[in-house]
Order: sequence, then C-alpha cells, then structure tokens
Amino acid sequence: MVKLNLVCPAALAEQLVEYLLESEWLDGGFTSLATHGHGGDFMGASPREKVRGRVQSLTVVAILPTGNVTALLEALRGRFRNPHLVWWTEPVLGFGDFA
Repeated sequence: MVKLNLVCPAALAEQLVEYLLESEWLDGGFTSLATHGHGGDFMGASPREKVRGRVQSLTVVAILPTGNVTALLEALRGRFRNPHLVWWTEPVLGFGDFA
C-alpha cells in the first residue's frame, strides 16, 4: 500500500476532485483538505495571496495499492498538465479500520 499526496491550486480543485471520484484506481476513496502553499512559485497568485505570502490550494490524500500508483499518475499527467499540481508518495506500513 502507498499513500499518494496531491496538492493543486484552488482553481483546479473541483476538476481534480471530480476526476478522482470517477477514477478506477481509487476504489477506497480519498480525503481532501483545504490547505495553503508557502514559498515556491507565486505565478498565478492573486494580489491578496501575494501579500499574505501563501496560496490557497487543495491537498488530496489517498491510500491505494502500489500497483495502481503509476497508472493513476500517468492518467493525471495526461489530463492535468500543470506545474502547480504536485505529488509525492509515502509507504504505508499498515492500514485498516476498527469495524
């Protein structure tokens, strides 16, 4: 299992969430969080975001089988060519619920 983290600009958030909801690679669903990005590239930031020093964004966290990661990332890259949509993965040592 792998934890996939995606961070995208607020302007892209709805499109990304809709795409992920229909994704065949995320059977277990995902969590989305309103976040702020600090530092990095402020291209496309509003004047208010530039003054505040942070950009509104959305972070998506999903736990998925290791074998699904490459296919999902390729699909996302094909659909969302955007340098401000970033991702990283982390190994998951355990995952479950308390049912």
